[in-house]
Amino acid sequence: MLEFPSRAAHWFSRRFLRVCAFAGRYLSARRIAKGRPRTMWGITPISSLPLKARCDNALGFPSDSVVFTTYYITRSFTWNLSLLRRAFNAWPAATNAGYRLVLGVALLRYDVFHVFADRGILPPVWRGFGIDPEELAALKAAGKRLYVYGYGADVRTRATTEALGRWNFCVGCDDKGRYCVCDDARGRQQMEQTAASATALVSLGDMLAYMPNARHLAYWPVDTDAINFIGVTHDPEKPLRIAHAPNHPHFKGTQYLEAAIASLQAQGHAIELVRVSGVPNTEVIRLFAAADIVADQFIGGAYGYTALEGLARGKPVLTYVRSVNLVLGAQDCPFLNVTPDTLEAALQWCIMNRARLTAIGRQGRAYVERHHTIAAVAGRFATMYVDTAGFPDRLTQRLATFALRETQRQASVECSDDWHHPWQVIATTGSH
Repeated sequence: MLEFPSRAAHWFSRRFLRVCAFAGRYLSARRIAKGRPRTMWGITPISSLPLKARCDNALGFPSDSVVFTTYYITRSFTWNLSLLRRAFNAWPAATNAGYRLVLGVALLRYDVFHVFADRGILPPVWRGFGIDPEELAALKAAGKRLYVYGYGADVRTRATTEALGRWNFCVGCDDKGRYCVCDDARGRQQMEQTAASATALVSLGDMLAYMPNARHLAYWPVDTDAINFIGVTHDPEKPLRIAHAPNHPHFKGTQYLEAAIASLQAQGHAIELVRVSGVPNTEVIRLFAAADIVADQFIGGAYGYTALEGLARGKPVLTYVRSVNLVLGAQDCPFLNVTPDTLEAALQWCIMNRARLTAIGRQGRAYVERHHTIAAVAGRFATMYVDTAGFPDRLTQRLATFALRETQRQASVECSDDWHHPWQVIATTGSH
């Protein structure tokens, strides 16, 4: 009995998509000609999606963040379509038809699409990863600009990861295929297929290894108005407090941090670990306020978003960066760059030099204000649009002017010279 309505739903949704692609091309041309293209950020519920949309808003582009599901980290998205997702899943035979209707509406509403490599609006094509070729074709037919980003698991494959060196994200994983793409052949195939339709692939950090032809752009913005500076107050009567908030401890090297702290405690040092997992981002930010140091990760080779939030709080941050080229403005960056091999020594240095942590934390805030504010990331997006989007000259000139002014603002942010330490990224990446 359900076969006919399901077939009808698929027939109607495909034709609806074609009509929307035709109309969407016309609407995009009009909006772009007026200098007001609309942009969409989705679909993976990355916590910084709303901030990326705000970057586009700063450029004068009306922008929304769109998701079909949310996690405990944050639910602050423009459009949370979780009710629609549940409705589609209640009728499995016509699930794709429902998603096509959403894609059709998006083709009418938006002109620039920003998505991560694991999926677009249509469901992923393979084991939870990959943008559906039907969606890629529809976006192309509608004349949309498509930018595809990596966040980690959506592009990470096993052989490529293991070839990065002794310390990598596969070191702590005993469940191949569960968290990441893993399959190198499949990962390459998906990336080549996506690249053929995308305006540009965009990547940073360790994701560059899996997206070799991507544009290198630091696209993690921090809301420095919402995350206020706390800094580090030197109090020798209290233990050195380390804050750690891993979502997946085995991908962060948490066990090495715990072992290093236990070893230092056994030696009589006053140090303690405060760890949380599975809590909203607001709770993590509060935890950082009461800490002396924020611990990010020690095996992956590239810092995470948590590291930037820790810097914004004015806290020294322990993390592992494989190459100086993976850090924007590395000469300004006060990360304590450590692996499991050097973690205990770095913590001991912090214990013995607690008075210097205040300056390191202060430089961390300056670094974020220079390189990772919403305005800073908006400036980099502006340059990306100028280089790749093919917008009209008047709009391109406006974007170039924004980028220039933002570069000038960044240069005006003052950085001090009293924060340097033995574990700087610019001095240690060649030793790991």
